[in-house]
Amino acid sequence: MKILLHAFSLSFLAANFVSPLGAFAQTEQTAPNGLQKMMLFRSFVQDDSACQVGVTDGQPSIIGANAGSAASACPDAFAWVQFGEAITQEWWNWGIDQTIWPASPLPLCTATVTTGCCDPNAAIDPAATPTPGCPVYRADYTVPSPLPAIPNGMPGGSAVNHRGMLLDDQIDPGRLLRDLELELVFRNKPMIDYIYRNDLYTREGFGARNRAQNAALNAGDIANAHALEVRFPIDAVMVKADFLHQDIMLDQELITATAPDGTTIDPPNNPEFPYLTVWIEGDGSAGSVPGYYYMVAMTNASKDLPVWHWYAMEHVANRGRCDYIGCNDSFGYQANGTAQPGADFGSSFVPPMMELNNDKTSGNDPLFLTGQVYDPAITGEQITPSLAEMFSALGIASASVDSDPRVITVDDPAWMNYRLKGTQSSFVTAGGVPTGMGATVTEGGFVNTASCLTCHAQASVDANGSAGMQGVGASWRPSVLGYGEVVMGAPLMSWFYQNGGPSVSATQIDFVWGILNASCVTAGTDGLCVSYPDAPTIVPR
Repeated sequence: MKILLHAFSLSFLAANFVSPLGAFAQTEQTAPNGLQKMMLFRSFVQDDSACQVGVTDGQPSIIGANAGSAASACPDAFAWVQFGEAITQEWWNWGIDQTIWPASPLPLCTATVTTGCCDPNAAIDPAATPTPGCPVYRADYTVPSPLPAIPNGMPGGSAVNHRGMLLDDQIDPGRLLRDLELELVFRNKPMIDYIYRNDLYTREGFGARNRAQNAALNAGDIANAHALEVRFPIDAVMVKADFLHQDIMLDQELITATAPDGTTIDPPNNPEFPYLTVWIEGDGSAGSVPGYYYMVAMTNASKDLPVWHWYAMEHVANRGRCDYIGCNDSFGYQANGTAQPGADFGSSFVPPMMELNNDKTSGNDPLFLTGQVYDPAITGEQITPSLAEMFSALGIASASVDSDPRVITVDDPAWMNYRLKGTQSSFVTAGGVPTGMGATVTEGGFVNTASCLTCHAQASVDANGSAGMQGVGASWRPSVLGYGEVVMGAPLMSWFYQNGGPSVSATQIDFVWGILNASCVTAGTDGLCVSYPDAPTIVPR
């Protein structure tokens, strides 16, 4: 069976929309303002006009003229394809960082290490318990291991706040939620298999990789120095999902226990745009907070490009969803480009909300209006026939109600309430503009400078298996609120290489910050590993 989903363009008339109060309405504005013009650099149309999506035997893909360059020519359509594929593969059962990088790892089995070690070729009994200390793909087992339930923080009282920093919560509500979220990173089988077989699950393995690169360089074996680079297979995929506990969702009025007609909602949810829910019991670790969790955002990536293909998803009712940088989608949802007076942004871009600074008698500056809900009734967002047909062909959101709020399922209708925030597939545009992408919660506090590519490019290790770059994309610049801004644009050679030799000061681990979870097989008293292998075995890609 093959279903073709053709690219579709919708045109909207401003007369069809009511001017919203406190949102896109601006005082007597008829001409574009400077801030709207600056959105030129956030609203580039990503997809080629010929991009099409097809579904063949339950497998979505880019078809037609752009099939051979899907991730680069059709990044937005490709994001939805990847989103749909991850859902049908039930990404919530993939391996997570806690099972891929064990807290007390065993060494990798080799020709000389044959007992008390991890063997990636060992047969897997789905009914058995995984070997402690070895990387685990949770879906290999009949009953996947439980998800941890240790959020970044929980309210100490009935109110959730930044201990009096109410202004901050109003300006950037995503930051508050970031400080309280439960973030879980899921990785698929090909990605975990590469980590496992190349001993990238221990700090000894990371340190050995860097040392071997420099040894090859010093010996003049340039080819081997390149062979020791870390490059994940093209079918590697990672999904980073951000969840919030029910108590926080209720406190922040993102969900309610009572529908407008007075009926009870059990468990509580958004009656108009339900969130995806899951009951997370936890694994019994200290600090576990069992209960219902609600998925508010995702940041996902696939290795279809050398720098990976990145995209962010947000729930449509998140406050400030399109603040600062707007929301850009060339494929899945089409917006009313003239909903905001003064400019026409086309059908693929929802601009951040703005208002005029009326404190001045003339030349009023446009300012961001933050923390509002970008309701589709305001933005005009409507699903395209192409995405609707893809979801239908894959059975996504096909149920009329969520039959079991305790588990995530493919047919949960709540999938319809998530929107593409944007994609990122290069460090800069062809015109030299640094690209960026950030989700309201995932990058709360620094959305305006967030760049998935630049931050993750820094993921690297030194000769001791420690992170080669400190700060996870951090820069020296604080934001006006005091939060650290992050780096954008192309990486710097000085992050990874020292000239005058040269030498590899930090070996890149191919955009994977999961390295921060790696532990030593045998730790020394100085915090480093006792020893490091001299020549790691490199499994061909």
